[in-house]
Amino acid sequence: SHDSVLRALGIKLKDAPFGHGARHALANDGAPLTLFDSYHCSRYNTNTRRLTPAMFDAVFADIQKLLNP
Repeated sequence: SHDSVLRALGIKLKDAPFGHGARHALANDGAPLTLFDSYHCSRYNTNTRRLTPAMFDAVFADIQKLLNP
């Protein structure tokens, strides 16, 4: 999804590399956008602990901080 959003906006992948918990300030026709990165909450990612509940919650807490400063 991360790469697809960047491609749809015409942004080079190297200019906003994926990283769990990363935040990217982007623009679409001059309108500011923020892209938040998270590993998918698939069974594989959770069973291997690549993504923990705390990590997933932290991404949403970061989003909430942006929306409710």
